[in-house]
Amino acid sequence: MRLFVFDLDGVIYIGNTLLSGVKQTLESLEKRGEKICFLSNNSTLSRKGYCKKLGKLGLKVREEQLFTSSYLCALYLKNHRKITPEEKVMVIGESGIIQELKKAKIDISRNPEKVRYVVVGMDRKLNFRKLCLAYQAIIKGAEFIATNTDTTYPLEGKTIPASGAIVKALEVSTKKTPIVLGKPYTFGIKTLLKSTGFPSSQTILVGDRLETDIALGNKMGIKTVLVLSGISSRQEVEKAPFSLKPNFVISSLPELLSLNI
Repeated sequence: MRLFVFDLDGVIYIGNTLLSGVKQTLESLEKRGEKICFLSNNSTLSRKGYCKKLGKLGLKVREEQLFTSSYLCALYLKNHRKITPEEKVMVIGESGIIQELKKAKIDISRNPEKVRYVVVGMDRKLNFRKLCLAYQAIIKGAEFIATNTDTTYPLEGKTIPASGAIVKALEVSTKKTPIVLGKPYTFGIKTLLKSTGFPSSQTILVGDRLETDIALGNKMGIKTVLVLSGISSRQEVEKAPFSLKPNFVISSLPELLSLNI
């Protein structure tokens, strides 16, 4: 048995559209006895929210299979920062972060005078007031945490700016560097491997971004598969430095089944 770790956006679906052959591929892997988990930088939904979204797309996924940056954020604050009931968190982000923090019994505040941490993720309702409040909190000493620094996000037929654009605005204005939890940083994959009990040598990481998925896998000694259904292109693979070179490149997920991994 091996562990297959999949990204979500650009690998499993784009926007609200399930990519061709994904369901059959995942079912075939499970029939072969492989274990499947998902590691996503996307913080817009909670694990419960992703279960619901994937269910609508025809995939049966359990919460314990999902390691999203929203969930990782709650874990990091709870287990690594040992956040106390008195310490509060300011969020630039969507329902995913808020729901995971509330589930972990972490208090949220918009008062820059009272927050100990500022967590920044994808926020499609970002406005200048939110940026100002986060800026004030960070320059007053709140710790700056980014769920991820992805610069773009794939949708049907286009891409849009992602959380990295928001993180960069605060980084430039506050002159503070955030702690980043998502790929290519190792917190998420180490958490996932510890939870599942699999070593790196029995793990295959499948993603669509050279600078996050493939960089992380190479850093951790994990075999990597780049799917050309999302962000990175074959031309980018050819030009990429060794640290960003995947072990395998496939055009679509069903090709995964025929690889000699």
